[in-house]
Parts: sequence; C-alpha cells; structure tokens
Amino acid sequence: MRAYLFVDTLKRALRFNGYSVRHVMNITDVGHMTSDEDSGEDKIEQTARAEHKSPQEVADYYIQQFKRDCTRLNIQLPQPPLLCRATDHIAGMISLIERILRNGFAYVTPSGVYFDVEKWRGPGRLGRLSRQSLDEQHASQRLEHSADKKSPHDFTLWVLAQPTHLMQWESPWGRGYPGWHIECSAMSMHYLGETLDIHSGGLDHIPVHHENEIAQSEAATGRPFVHYFVHNAFLVGMEGTKISKSAGRFPVLDDLLDGGFSPFAFRLLCLGAKYRSELAFSTEAVRAAQKNLDYLLEFVRNLTDQAANANEDSEWTREYGDRFHDAINNDLNTAQALASTLELVAESYRRHDPFIWNTLRRYDLVLGLQLENELQQSRETAIPPEIIQLCEAREQARKARDFARADELRRELELRGFEVRDSKAGPALMPKRSAP
Repeated sequence: MRAYLFVDTLKRALRFNGYSVRHVMNITDVGHMTSDEDSGEDKIEQTARAEHKSPQEVADYYIQQFKRDCTRLNIQLPQPPLLCRATDHIAGMISLIERILRNGFAYVTPSGVYFDVEKWRGPGRLGRLSRQSLDEQHASQRLEHSADKKSPHDFTLWVLAQPTHLMQWESPWGRGYPGWHIECSAMSMHYLGETLDIHSGGLDHIPVHHENEIAQSEAATGRPFVHYFVHNAFLVGMEGTKISKSAGRFPVLDDLLDGGFSPFAFRLLCLGAKYRSELAFSTEAVRAAQKNLDYLLEFVRNLTDQAANANEDSEWTREYGDRFHDAINNDLNTAQALASTLELVAESYRRHDPFIWNTLRRYDLVLGLQLENELQQSRETAIPPEIIQLCEAREQARKARDFARADELRRELELRGFEVRDSKAGPALMPKRSAP
C-alpha cells in the first residue's frame, strides 16, 4: 500500500498546484509470471490452482480487498474505465504487437511473439532509464534462452503453445495470452495517448519492466513513451529486507486495525519519509505515527466554532503555508511538509491562537487525513443541555476568579465523559475520546 499512497500523494500535490490530473491504474489479471523476467507460472493461475477457484474469482477477490483498503486509507482511485483490467483490453494488446511486428522489432516463433532486443539497440535506446548496458541490466536475472528466442534478452509479447493455461484468446499468431509488459503499454496508451506525462512504479521495475515498456512502446509509435518516471522505494522490515508479495505472510492493513491503530497512522507513517527512501516498518513506528495523528485530531476536535468558521487565519500562519508548499514542490518532500504541519499546530498552542484552520485544511488536501470529516463529526455529537450548563457555570467561575470552583466543575464534566479546552476564543466543550 505504500506505493499506492505515494501515487495518491503525488496526484494530490499536482492538484494542489493547480494541475488537472487524468490518472490511469491497470490491474494485471493475466500474464504476470511469478518472475518479472517472463518465467515461471502466471501469478493469477498459480493462486487459482492452489485455492481451487477460477482466475476471475481470484482476481475479483483481491480487487475488492484492494479497493476496501484504499478506501480505508483515503486513497483516491481512478474510476472505471480508468481503473482497468488487462483481460478487458486484449484486442488493444494484439493491435500494439502487430504495430511492433510491422516496424521490424519483433518476431514470431512456435512458442510466442518476442521483442527483438538486438534490433532495438542504438544510441539513446536501451538503458536510457536504468543507465545500464543491456548486460548490466540482466546480470542478476534468470534469463531463459530457448531454441525459439534469438537472444536470451528478448522478452515475450504474446505466449503460445501453453494448452493448460486457463486464460487464452485467439490472435493472428494462434491461441495464447499476452506478456506482462505489453499490457501496461497498451492500456496506458489507450487512455492517455502515445506519450504519457508521468509513469509511476517501484524501484524494482526500472531495469526490466519499465525498460521493456519503453522499448516496445517506442518501437511501435516512434514517439517518446514517457516524459517523467517516478519510482518509490520499498517498505522494509527492521532487518532491512523488502516486505513483498513473494515473501510469504506479510503485514496487511487488517493487522494494524486489529492492533487498535487507525489506518491513517500508516498513511502518516508513509508521509513521514521521502518516497525515494526505504521506510522501515515496525509496530513502534506505527505507534509513533498514531501519536502524531492523535495530536492533529485532538486539535481539530477542540477547535471553537469561531476558529473553525473564520474566513482568514492569523497573519503568522503564512510562513508555515509557504514552508509546506515549498516542501511539497521539492521532489514531494512529504517528511518536511508533515513536520511543518505539526509545527504549525504546536505554534498555535504556544501562542494560544487557534486561528489556523484554513491553513490546516489546505495542508490536508495533500496529506489526505480527512481532517474536515473529523471536525464535522465532532460538531455533530449531541451535548446534553445539563453539560452545557455545567460548562457555562465553570466559565462564570473562571471569570469571577473562583478557580477552585472552576476546577471542581471541570472534574464533574470529565466524570460525565466530557472535556473542556480553554483558548483566547473561549472554552471548547466536547466528548472525551479514548486513545486507540
């Protein structure tokens, strides 16, 4: 989920800067092998056989789980058709492969259609993204050199001669299914055109998947495929090893919820590190993020109506707004942006000046913590008339400098499940919230 939180933050930051964003996300429900180098069994089929389900049942189950977790984390997913499945775009993949063949950069064999990497060699072509030679890119890969392939570096565009594969389609070259790399090019170009502004992905996609995407796309169109690639680093365990789908059982969002954490604690944990830096995952790290989240939520809950409804914030908040904007536009430095947010709230407490809500709300357009929902929910909680009367009596005691009586009334409010916070704008009364 760290990767999708990064993309969500990037999209929010672009909109924060006034851009209109058209976001496409593809779902690989066929053709992604257990190895990124087109070897092994199809991941969906492998799971389908193990769970005695159809490939579509497997895909549907995990898509729904993914959407549920995105909702919990307030990740803004694209809506269909921009949230698209590979199995719905087979015709477009076949058409793209035909273009590559016509341009002389692919060949057909009994086992499939392969991209001819040697023919694509040339200045500014191979290794442009990874800054590695072809041999360096593939040095650590398990390359398979069959009699059908001209070179072990050639990658699959369309797989043939796999009679036991559960998902197959008719094509000009025979019945088969697409390779993983061609899916991404075909779907992204279908919705965004032949040149994309931004392409995201994990750092592990640079030497193989994204290099192959560039090669096959530009071989088909003769145009630049992507203006900007942005890659996120891994979430790692405390021992520094990557937490990945191939590592067996790994933490999922349900585990955090079962442990009493808010899903936004994980969102805040990810925001606390730069996207290109590895992020160490631990319960202690999530607990620290939860404390920062509670700090922000407590401030929002305690806002007086006057502070929450003010049209403008205090003059001193402008400096913090500039710092937040500069941090976000400095290669999406969310760690600095989050620090600026926490410092803004701390300064508000120090000054006894709660008029920062408009600034904080603008921050949340990028942070995505749903602070406005929290404010609204705190206002919708009904407070009994007798509690309001106790609060008013306490305020009268304070004004009369009868602090012993005021403290007594505060304790009475707490016993009844309410707390009162004092500020220059007056007392704020609300139900006590238990820590998660």
